[in-house]
Amino acid sequence: MHIVMVECNPNGIAGIANALELGHRVTLVTADPDFYLAASPLAEAAYAHPSCHVLKSETAFSIEVLEQLVKEVHAADPVDGVMTYSEYHTVHAASVARALGLPGVSVEGALNARHKHRTRLTLQGHAEVRQPRFAHVQEPDRIEAAIREIGFPCVVKPSDGTASLHVLHLTDEQELQDYLAQLAQVTDYGRGVTRIPDILVEEFVTGEIVSVESCVLADGRIVNLGITDRTMSGFPYFIEMGATFFRGHPLEAELFAANEAVLRGLGIDFGFMHTEFILGADGPVLCEVNGRLVGGIVPALMKISTGVDPYLEVIRQALGETPELPFPGELTATGRWFGSPVEGELTSVDFSALTELPGYVEALSYRAPGRQVSRLSTSNFDWLGHLIFTGTGRDEAAERAEAALDRIGVEIAVKVAR
Repeated sequence: MHIVMVECNPNGIAGIANALELGHRVTLVTADPDFYLAASPLAEAAYAHPSCHVLKSETAFSIEVLEQLVKEVHAADPVDGVMTYSEYHTVHAASVARALGLPGVSVEGALNARHKHRTRLTLQGHAEVRQPRFAHVQEPDRIEAAIREIGFPCVVKPSDGTASLHVLHLTDEQELQDYLAQLAQVTDYGRGVTRIPDILVEEFVTGEIVSVESCVLADGRIVNLGITDRTMSGFPYFIEMGATFFRGHPLEAELFAANEAVLRGLGIDFGFMHTEFILGADGPVLCEVNGRLVGGIVPALMKISTGVDPYLEVIRQALGETPELPFPGELTATGRWFGSPVEGELTSVDFSALTELPGYVEALSYRAPGRQVSRLSTSNFDWLGHLIFTGTGRDEAAERAEAALDRIGVEIAVKVAR
């Protein structure tokens, strides 16, 4: 069958590889094919596969352009499914699926999840959904009034961001001014993705961050799969540094009920979903909703724990099949990301001290020696690589992964100012 992938994400290249291995044809529409070559070790082989067509279009972030482009692809080779693993392109995939009459989430639901201000406004006053106090700002000169309304400390974020990019914890006026100056320079997120002006200012809610992974079946039933916990970096940024996929969280029933209320309230009616909550003093508080499969290494954790590959099940659902659902098993998988303490040229990454440790599954560097790397400082895009370990429960898996971080050898060549 023929699948159109509207952009992707680095880890999602595994889904393309899976589809090709099963004999499907894949057309990847992307503004920047080289982005995936630099970020995924699987991309080169996928691109070289005879059933993979990489269609470069620097203007395909325009939904009208994208729809016309895919209609032309469809005329030449009928398309059986449209999908994406990319947060930036969930609305685009939904729009193209609708235009071709193929399975997909409703465009309205995709928009409500994609733009954080729409999530907040749509669910405002919902009896079953707790949200932080918030202010929606459409013009930068209104943000100071919004800050006064919400008060310090607060969290500011672009409405269309992802991967914690440009999300900041602010405590005073100077931090606010610095943030606005930096954000004013950001007009796009790369790969042709333009930034909308909307910003959210939110009350800072203390508590652990977790997410509910779920799937909305074709008949509208919401199936909660499991919980993913998060290990976060320190303020003022919100960089994800670890994750564990499991069942048995003390607030699982409440989280699952809240997730169902959120998805129904937003009109999300199809597909794998990733909903983040802050565990506040009075219960789960909605952080944000992502209208696609959870990103990063979590799909790999899901596969290890469940035996089901969620990347492949997203594809199967897009093709109109009933997906096999990845429910956590007795084995718990956890992952930790790592980065560089300095900016420079990557000389080497050595994982040899990890391979004999109990529970070791894999370790991967996202950058090859000789490439420039940034300092781990502001967002998930600063990750250098990850490692994955298993255990009989969340605590054992986490202890093993944390201990292994100290055994990674990373060498960076740094230019010294003279």
